[in-house]
Parts: sequence; C-alpha cells; structure tokens
Amino acid sequence: MFAYWATDLEEDAVKRSAEEQQQRTAIDTHDADIALVRAQAKQAREEAEQLVTARAQVCMDLAENQGRIATLDVECATLKQVMISNFISTLTPLETLELLHQEIASTSAKLNEKRYILSKEHTLIAICFCMDRLFYTKTTETLAVKLQQQQEWLGSLKTNSTTMEPHVSLLFT
Repeated sequence: MFAYWATDLEEDAVKRSAEEQQQRTAIDTHDADIALVRAQAKQAREEAEQLVTARAQVCMDLAENQGRIATLDVECATLKQVMISNFISTLTPLETLELLHQEIASTSAKLNEKRYILSKEHTLIAICFCMDRLFYTKTTETLAVKLQQQQEWLGSLKTNSTTMEPHVSLLFT
C-alpha cells in the first residue's frame, strides 16, 4: 500500500515538475514578448518625435516661404508704383483710371489665389497632423493593452506557480 502511495506521489511530482517547467518556459516567453512590446512602444515614441520634428520643420519652411512671398509682394508693388507713376504721367485721366481698375482686378485675383494656396497648405498640414496623431495614439493604446494583458497573464502564472510550490515540497519531504 505504501509503495502504491509513493508511486502516486512520484507521478504527481513528475507531472507538477513538468507543469512548472512549462509555466517557466511560458513566463520566459512572455517576458521576451513584454520586452518586445516595450521596444516597439519606444520605437513608436521615437518615430512620433521624429514626425513632430519634421512637422515643425515644415511649418518653419512654410512661414519662411510666406515671409519671402510677402517681401516679394512689397517689392513688386513698389516697382509697379514707380512704373505706373512714370507711365501715368504720359496718360490721360481716363486711361489712368482704366489702368488702375485693371491693376486692382489683377492684384485682387493674385491675392485670392495666394489665400487659396495657403488655406490648402494649412488644411494639408492639419490633416497630416491628425492622421499621425491618430495612428500613434492607436498604436500606443494597442501596445499598452498587449503589455497589460501579458503582465496580467504572467502574474497569474507566477501566482499559480507559488501556490503549487508548498504542495510539491511536501512530496519530497
């Protein structure tokens, strides 16, 4: 009877030892998975920082270009005024008035075109910003959920492993 009981205990000990080994292997695998998720989260943060830097550079370039356009507009207007004043001195009042109407229409059309282009650029920048933000927010949330799930699973395995240890130690005493 004692031999049968001892054999049962040995079989149980072998089974539990195998289960513990499987759990340790699973824990090691999940530790590696957690490290991978953390690395991916770090990479996502770095890429987000790079995008923010690139976006800032684009905004600076855009502001610089707008400044150049404004400077060129002022220079162009100055040159036109000089040319017009020289030309107007040779015109009749009616010709001068007609020329001014044409200049107003031309300048108004150019200004509207520039406003349209700038509004499109601002819209594109806003769309890019929103899409990047949405992508990295979703990626970060997904990685955080995966990390939390793996940590919970790992914690439950560790809890199960520690609750089984007293029973296993009784078998060998």
